[in-house]
Amino acid sequence: MNQTNNECSSSCSSERYGGAVTCDCKKSAACAKATPHFDYVAEAHLTASPHFYGYRVPLAHFDAVLSQAIDALKALDRVKKALFYGRELGPLALVVSDVWQNCAKLPEWISDRPEDDEKACNIIHAIIGKATEAGELLELLHATAVKGEVFDVANAGEKIGDSFYYNALLASACGLTFDGIQRTNIAKLRHRFPNAFIEYDANNRDLFGERRILEEVEKTSS
Repeated sequence: MNQTNNECSSSCSSERYGGAVTCDCKKSAACAKATPHFDYVAEAHLTASPHFYGYRVPLAHFDAVLSQAIDALKALDRVKKALFYGRELGPLALVVSDVWQNCAKLPEWISDRPEDDEKACNIIHAIIGKATEAGELLELLHATAVKGEVFDVANAGEKIGDSFYYNALLASACGLTFDGIQRTNIAKLRHRFPNAFIEYDANNRDLFGERRILEEVEKTSS
């Protein structure tokens, strides 16, 4: 029997990610109708917590913890700039006593082959970079929540963009794509919260089930 426009190709490999069906069949109108636009931002908001228990955390504690994190991430930013921009490191951490072993072999500890050292460098750069961008966002939050300054949306947007840059470095080095990562993330969240955010599910996660979802994507990507 000939295939009609309303039938899916026998070679079609369709999967469901967080309510969206993906299909590689390019010939079927039925497949096109079954594949709605995947909106990661909208999908992510479906599992966002609607609660805010501000009364559980003293403001002074919030201030102190943010300040400690900001200071630590500023020091990490100096490490990033020394490793990748060639700048001076500045003062060492107080607990450091062994200064004879350096970080020259870090890429070799991550990569299996010398030709993969560049990817390993991008992995190191991206992970440290993402943390330092988070530190700058913490500074932004601290300025608003503790110092009473107006929240700087333009600066927040810049930091989100910079985080995208580091995400791109890391994803490429790991052989992953943004689309695949986003769909996998939503699939994991749907496994955790089948319908919507529930506190019980957030505090009683099926870590093995979530890991299976992540490993399946790794298999298909490799």
